[in-house]
Amino acid sequence: MITELHIENVTSYKKSSKLSPVNKVCLIYGLNGTGKSTISNYLYNPSLKEYKDCRLNKKYECEILVYNQQFLNDYFFEEDGLKGIFTLSKENKNILQKIKQETTKLEKLEEDKETIDEKLVDIQARLNSQKENATNNVWKIKTNYSGGDRVLEYCLDGLKRTEKLFDHIKSIALPSQKPEDTIEKLKNEVSSIQGDNAVRIPRLNEFSFSGSNIEKNDLFEKIIVGSQEGSVAEFINKLGNIDWVRTGLGYIPEEVYENAAECPFCQENTVTQELLNSIKNVFDLSYENDVAALKKLKASYQEAAEELVFGNIDDLIVTTSEISKQWRLAVEQLKSIHIENTLLIENKLNNPSTPIELKSSDNAIFQINDAISKLDSLIVSHNNKLENKSNSLNEIKARFWRLMRWEYDQTLSTYEAEKIKLQREESGIMTDQSNKVVEISTANRNISTFRKQTVNIEEAIDNINNALLEIGVVGFSVVKYGENLYRVARSDTDSDAFHSLSEGEKTVISFLYFIELCKGEKAAESSPKKKVVAIDDPISSLSHLYIFNIGQLIKKIFFNSNLCEQVIVLTHSLYFFYELTHTNKEKRNATQNLYRIIKNSSGSSIVSMKYEEIQNDYQTYWSMIKDESTPPALIANCMRNIIEYFFSFVQKKDFNDVFQKPALSADRFKAFYRYMNRESHSLGQNIFDIKEFDYEVFKDGLRLIFDECGYIEHYNAMMK
Repeated sequence: MITELHIENVTSYKKSSKLSPVNKVCLIYGLNGTGKSTISNYLYNPSLKEYKDCRLNKKYECEILVYNQQFLNDYFFEEDGLKGIFTLSKENKNILQKIKQETTKLEKLEEDKETIDEKLVDIQARLNSQKENATNNVWKIKTNYSGGDRVLEYCLDGLKRTEKLFDHIKSIALPSQKPEDTIEKLKNEVSSIQGDNAVRIPRLNEFSFSGSNIEKNDLFEKIIVGSQEGSVAEFINKLGNIDWVRTGLGYIPEEVYENAAECPFCQENTVTQELLNSIKNVFDLSYENDVAALKKLKASYQEAAEELVFGNIDDLIVTTSEISKQWRLAVEQLKSIHIENTLLIENKLNNPSTPIELKSSDNAIFQINDAISKLDSLIVSHNNKLENKSNSLNEIKARFWRLMRWEYDQTLSTYEAEKIKLQREESGIMTDQSNKVVEISTANRNISTFRKQTVNIEEAIDNINNALLEIGVVGFSVVKYGENLYRVARSDTDSDAFHSLSEGEKTVISFLYFIELCKGEKAAESSPKKKVVAIDDPISSLSHLYIFNIGQLIKKIFFNSNLCEQVIVLTHSLYFFYELTHTNKEKRNATQNLYRIIKNSSGSSIVSMKYEEIQNDYQTYWSMIKDESTPPALIANCMRNIIEYFFSFVQKKDFNDVFQKPALSADRFKAFYRYMNRESHSLGQNIFDIKEFDYEVFKDGLRLIFDECGYIEHYNAMMK
C-alpha cells in the first residue's frame, strides 16, 4: 500500500507536493493540464530520470498496476496485439487447491516477515536513539570549547559535525588512569605559546643566602667571659653575673679621683680607682674581640637579609599553583628564620656569656631552589614549545582528547553496552528474516510451478468478450493471437481491426483488458503480490452512459472486492468523480480519501478535498433536459444526476428512498425507474437501451419525483 507520494521538479510540479492516502480508495480530481498524468506516469515507471526528485513510500512491497495513456501505448500501439494474460484454470481443482494453500502460506509468511521487519525497524530506531543521546552528550565538547575564550577551539578543527566528533572520541583509547591534566592547565599552556603571551622566558638562577653560613658560626654557642685572674674575677665568676657587671661598668666614670665613686649596684660611694681597674681587667681584649665579632656577625647577617630579592613568580605564565605555594611558604619561612635569628643575635650581644643556637635556613633555601628548579624546567619546556609551536599544539591537542575520553567514558561505555545488546538482538531477528525470505522464495517458486500447469489464456479472452457484450459493444471481439497475445477482430473479417475502432471503443477495450490484467498475471512464472491499482481518466472519449458503466465496473471490481489493497483514480470529470464518491459520510470517511489538483503561476499542487466542495453544473443539467434534441442517453444521465445531486447532496436523503413512492410503480415509468435506480441492479441490467427511452415519459417521471417528495415548486422553477 502506498502511504506517501511526493512529486517535485517534474512537468508543472515546481515545488514538492505530497499525497498521503490512508484509506483503500483515493480519488483525485483535476482539470485537464493540471498534472494528473504526471502522477500516473510516475507510478507507471518511477525509474525514469525525470522523476529523480520524486519519492514513493510503501507500507510493504506491492505490485503497482497503472491504467493511463502510456498503458494504451505500450499494449496497443507498439505491438500487434494485446499481451497474453494468464489466469488460473478452474478445471484443475487439485492444482488449484495446492496453489490456494501455498498462497495462504505465502500470505502468512509475508505477514511474519512484515512483523520481523517492524522489529528490525524498532531496533534500528532504538539504536539511533541511543546514538543520538550519546552524540548529543558528546556534542557538549564542541559547545563548551568552541565558544567563550576559544583557547582550545583548535582541538575541534575538522570535528564540528556531530558524527565526526562522536567517531573521533570513540577512536581514542581510554587512558589507564585519570589524566593529571586539567582544562585550565591546557588552556594556560596554549596561551603561553600563542597570542600575546607567546614570548621566551629567561632561565632562573639558583637562589643563595650568605646569611646561612653566619647561622653556623661557633661564636654564638661560645660562653664569652673576661679574665679569670684576680679576686674580683673570682668573685664575679662565683656570682655568675658577669654580663650584669659588664652592663653596670658603663655607669662608672673612667677615672676615680680622691673620693670613691658611686657603685651602680649598691648606690654607695664604694668604687675606688683600684677596684675599677680590677673590674676592667676582667673584661680583657679577648672578651672585647668576641663582642666585636658578634656585632660584625649581626651586621653581616642583616646585610645578607637586605640583599635578598624575592621576585613574584606568579607573574610567570608557566607557574603552577603547586610551585607558587611551595615558593611562597619557603620565602615566608626564610623571612621568619631571619627575624628570629636577628633577635637571638641581639640577645647574645646583650648577654655574651649566654650561648645561643641560631635556626638554620638551609631547608627554606632548599625549598626555594627546588621550586626554582621545577619552574626552570617548565621555562625550558615553554621555550622549546615556542621553538616547535606546531608540534607543541598537537601534543596539547592529544592530551586534551585523552582528558575528554576519560571524562565522557560513562557516555561512551553506556552507548557501547546498549549497542552490543541491541545488535545481538538484531542479529537474531535478521536470521529469522533471512529464513522467512528463503521460505517466501520457496513458496513463490511453488506457486509459479503450479501456475505453469494451470495458465489458461482462453478464460481471459472470454471474460473480456463477455464484458464487451455487457456494456453494449457489438460487432467486434478479442481473439487469441499466437501463444500469448490478443488481437481485436471484426465479425466480418479476421484481419487486425484495431485501427478501425473509435477512441471510445479503444478506451473500453483497453480498460477491460486492464481489469483482466489486474485479476491475473502477466506471465505464467509470475508470483502473486499485493496490488495497488492506479486508473487515470478511464472515461476519455466516452459517452455519459459508458461513464456510468465504467464507474460501476470500478466500484464492483476494485472498490468492493479484495482484488487490490489500494486503488487510486484520477479524473478530469467532476461528474465521474462524484459518481465514484460514496454518498454516506461515515463510509466515505472510512474508505475514501478525496484530493484535488490545482495549477497556478506557482505550478501544480495536490490538496485535500472535502465532499462538500463538489460542484456539479446543476443549471446546465436542467438546460440539457429541457432541450428535447439532446441525445437520449445524455438526457437520462442528466436526470439521474439531478435527482442524485438534489436529494442526496442538497436534501440529505438516501437516493433509494426517493424511489419508494407508489406513483413511480406505474408501468409507463418502469424504464425510467430502472435506469434512475441503477444501484439496485447488476451491471447487465443497467445497460441503457435507447428503444426504451421516451422523452415525455422520462420528463413526467422526473416531475413526479419532485412532486411526490414535496419539491414541485423547485421543479417548475428549473423547467421555466
